[in-house]
Amino acid sequence: MMEKSSLTSFIGECNRMCPVDEIKMRIKEELVHPLEKVFKAGKLINDPDLMVKEYSRSAAGRHEIPTQDLRPSPVLLSTVEYLLGRVSVVEGRPWSEVYDFIFDRLRAVRQDMTIQEMEGQEATTLLEYIVRFYIYSGYRLCEEKFDRFDPKINDQHTQECLKQLLSLYTTCHFCPENRAEFESLYLIFNLGQAEALQHYYELPKDLREHKLVKRSYMLSVAYYFGNYINVLKCLKSPCFTRHPLVLCAFHRNLTQLQRRALKVMSHGYSSKALKYPVQHLADLLWFDSLSVCVTFCEVCGLQVKGDESVLFLKSSFSDPEKVQPVHISGIDSLLCQQSLGTLLLGKDKPFDLTSLRQSLDNIGLPQNQKIAFSKNLSDGKNYKPKSGRGRGRGRGLSSKEDNYARSEVQLVGKNQGQKWNSDSKNHEPCTKEDGTISDFKALNQYGSSNHTNISARATKEMWKMDTSCDQNAKRTQFYKEQEVNFTHECWEDELFTEEDMKVT
Repeated sequence: MMEKSSLTSFIGECNRMCPVDEIKMRIKEELVHPLEKVFKAGKLINDPDLMVKEYSRSAAGRHEIPTQDLRPSPVLLSTVEYLLGRVSVVEGRPWSEVYDFIFDRLRAVRQDMTIQEMEGQEATTLLEYIVRFYIYSGYRLCEEKFDRFDPKINDQHTQECLKQLLSLYTTCHFCPENRAEFESLYLIFNLGQAEALQHYYELPKDLREHKLVKRSYMLSVAYYFGNYINVLKCLKSPCFTRHPLVLCAFHRNLTQLQRRALKVMSHGYSSKALKYPVQHLADLLWFDSLSVCVTFCEVCGLQVKGDESVLFLKSSFSDPEKVQPVHISGIDSLLCQQSLGTLLLGKDKPFDLTSLRQSLDNIGLPQNQKIAFSKNLSDGKNYKPKSGRGRGRGRGLSSKEDNYARSEVQLVGKNQGQKWNSDSKNHEPCTKEDGTISDFKALNQYGSSNHTNISARATKEMWKMDTSCDQNAKRTQFYKEQEVNFTHECWEDELFTEEDMKVT
């Protein structure tokens, strides 16, 4: 049997986010994605520095993997931080398109990790970033149509990365500082699942005693035994509201919880003479409004009289085949309290193109492996790609498909917070007039029709980043200054303080 050391002979030699051969091929074939371009001189132009390796399936009959196309762990870390800290906050395009692009590029990152059999702290950090993105995306795009976002595929990739991450935790020889967060995410994402509950008892004792992990386990047990109201009450505690991504992971189970709770109530309150207040039911089961609650009840076969009371009958309840999930204003508000880059990376790290280029140039590879661009890079003359690349999610767009591109692409820097419209056509930040946010505290005030709205005015400022860099002999014309404008998003958000999230 071959030793493991002989099998793990692949070490990446590419010190860029995208291999040179792929850059040439995609520029020649006009497969550069609009998010890999910069706005200059009134139009979008290709920028090789912003191009990120796209995912491609292994070619049949291919026996060798070129190491010059593999990115080592430092380059992968810089690439993922660029995608989540910079591309994820791009303006001017639907976020579903941004998701498709990042989804494809992260898949290529995971492919490079698998080929190189990466382990250790770098691998765990990369998977932590990726899991956060999948969970956040699953919540943010939950109202999108199926042709623009497939929640099943997103959940499959989330599950794969979570299990791979937990497996690395058990084999690593250091103490990951974020392990409690992701153990909790695994329990909540797989709410009530026997496999996840069994995994809890396989954890070290100190981790089982961690407040967040222990409460996540108790919440999963409550869901398993059908104590749905207790589950919703526990989620309003500061232990969970301090971790909004945990609430995003729970959201995938919310529709099923509401359906099961209505089924139990249909059996328990089955009577033609009993009238159950709709407002109380909406507060109890986390429906944002009376209209949403009424629509959900009607889909389940329950009769609603005048938007005021629900008539529970055992015989009238029917399980709907599929119910479209909706955003919860309380979760929206918690997500708005920090920038998207901070939420996904777990740290406040404004991204600078100049620092990215310098960090990639100083990876520490041997000098003979450093990549130098030639002047014919942009037109791809006399170049034949080694192998065709697949065009899956996030593929490059042709020149005709790119005609719909906005006249200007603005990247967001340090944003105070972020909120989006639930309109599936464009996910752009909302203003105060777009809608009010009801907090979790109001969910506990049964019979109350007025939710408490707490406003916090965001500080208005302009933030610009200088992307110029010194000219030197190693850089070609594509390393010259790119005119990229950065602005600070400023709008009024209705946010909650920690005190407002406490359950009375």
